[in-house]
Amino acid sequence: MLIISDTSALSALAEAGLMSALPAVFPMIVITESVRHECTHPGAPVALQEWAKTPPSWVQIASDPATLLPETTGLGIGEATSISLAWEHRPESTVILDDREGRALAKALGLNFIGLLGVVAIAAQRKAIRFDEAISKLQAVDFRMSEEAIQICRLRAGQ
Repeated sequence: MLIISDTSALSALAEAGLMSALPAVFPMIVITESVRHECTHPGAPVALQEWAKTPPSWVQIASDPATLLPETTGLGIGEATSISLAWEHRPESTVILDDREGRALAKALGLNFIGLLGVVAIAAQRKAIRFDEAISKLQAVDFRMSEEAIQICRLRAGQ
């Protein structure tokens, strides 16, 4: 199984100090060169830039796909390359996405995807993080999530 992450989940986890949730759920994740570039861009959050300078051993950097899916036009380059890479490796891939348009496209394409709250729920279920504490930290960095989504993920986490 190939797990591919877009920038937004990495950014929120880095800013909230919750990056340990990812390897608790997925032993290895892949980010494209474009995602890494977004992570190290001077406009990116400092915590994300620091993390991306020397990615941990559980992160693999993949070349951007040679051709982006035409359906990804209008998405950010990180989302476009992540979705296109997931498409190349379907059905053995899952993409971590939180952008509404990106998730809608992944669904329309029949790709496996998970959002950051899903990752948090699984990490909490595995006792790697505390669910309510993680939600508070994500809210503190202005990660957008509905109360309904929080409640659904709380149930999934067994909280």
